[in-house]
Amino acid sequence: MVDEIAIRVDDVSFSYPDGLEALKNISCSIGRGEKVALIGPNGAGKSTLMSLLNGVEMPLSGRVVVGGLEVARENLIAVRRQVGIVFQDPDDQLFCPTVFDDVAFGPLNLGLPPDEIHARVQEALALVGLTGFEQRSSFHLSFGERKRLALATVLSYQPDILVFDEPSTNMDPLNRRRMINWLQTSDKTILLCTHDLDIALEVCNRCLVLVGGRLVADGQAREVLYDRDFLEANNLELPLALMTHELLHEKLRSGQMDEEHRRIIEKFLHAHRHAHGPDQHEHVHLHIHPHGHDHVHEHPHDDHAHVFDYGGHPLHYVAPPEQQVSDDAPEKPGGEGGPRFRPVKGGKRKL
Repeated sequence: MVDEIAIRVDDVSFSYPDGLEALKNISCSIGRGEKVALIGPNGAGKSTLMSLLNGVEMPLSGRVVVGGLEVARENLIAVRRQVGIVFQDPDDQLFCPTVFDDVAFGPLNLGLPPDEIHARVQEALALVGLTGFEQRSSFHLSFGERKRLALATVLSYQPDILVFDEPSTNMDPLNRRRMINWLQTSDKTILLCTHDLDIALEVCNRCLVLVGGRLVADGQAREVLYDRDFLEANNLELPLALMTHELLHEKLRSGQMDEEHRRIIEKFLHAHRHAHGPDQHEHVHLHIHPHGHDHVHEHPHDDHAHVFDYGGHPLHYVAPPEQQVSDDAPEKPGGEGGPRFRPVKGGKRKL
């Protein structure tokens, strides 16, 4: 029977030889096929936790289980076949004279026959958009190409779990978008260790927050990453996309712009004027879900909330369907305006 838990971390602590406590009683689990962001300020313990997942480091207490196997000396070969780590700097894992040789290194060490090695190299390069690069020197590629090549070197030995250390660092916008698209469509179990909260918001459905070696939050990415007070209390910021929306919302609210710029901002924010109620009073709605229409909405019930005035008319935020809460749903702890996490043992917050 296949274990539905891809990664399990049970009460793990770790200290470096100089006495620094990098991880303190960490417990969490990641299901197969989940896409999870691991975020936190510098020095939070993210890289340390990542190094425990394939046995680069071993916990001082507690245990780490990957694909049903405990990460222990006797299991390292089997564990490392299941977990592929893509480093922040691609040059840390590129060392062969050609692209083909770099991608073939993993399958070759698995003892696979030449035909299977060749097939895996071709498949991995196709997945990252580097078909035709086989005989090029890895060191003559652009940084974005080397970043994708580093991913191909991991994909070629077909691990079930992928762990990324800062996947978007130093990537140009086009290659960053390609990386995001690949992550969104992948069926692998994915853990993103990142400071790029925008990529976490786009790719991941869940978010773990490490601060000072402790896991302080474990919840839905949209809940954690939309909570300004919680993020700022832990030396983090809202994703840039949300900060941009806030700024443009404020521009709409102030009304200090000409009609052309107002329409541009409304279009960008997907804002619409709607009529409500028997008196057909007007509101501006801000939609954060994509849809292609330009018409007046009539809402039979109030799944929206007034947030501020714009030009004398209330402005509304309309939650996407997956975030709307029915009237009979139980209220989440945290209170009005508070973080929507529930406290758990050790002070951690969890949805």
